[in-house]
Amino acid sequence: MNRLLLALALGAAAVLAGCEDPAPYDDTETAPAPLESEAPAAADSAEPAAAPAVTDAPPADTSALPPDQRSSEQTVQPESETLFY
Repeated sequence: MNRLLLALALGAAAVLAGCEDPAPYDDTETAPAPLESEAPAAADSAEPAAAPAVTDAPPADTSALPPDQRSSEQTVQPESETLFY
């Protein structure tokens, strides 16, 4: 009987502790920290970079898919055997 009362008391304390608001929620937003200004660039680093000599070719057109050569029965078969539990 004592264990039952102890269990009920601990359960009630846990429920009541869960209902309490231990720290009030603060809705005010904090201002972001001011950013430090960056140091000016060195004079010798202002030289223009060399232009790239090789330009990339445009990607191949992948919008057209090759025709499907499988029969309709083969299209409904899975590519690998899958076990469902």
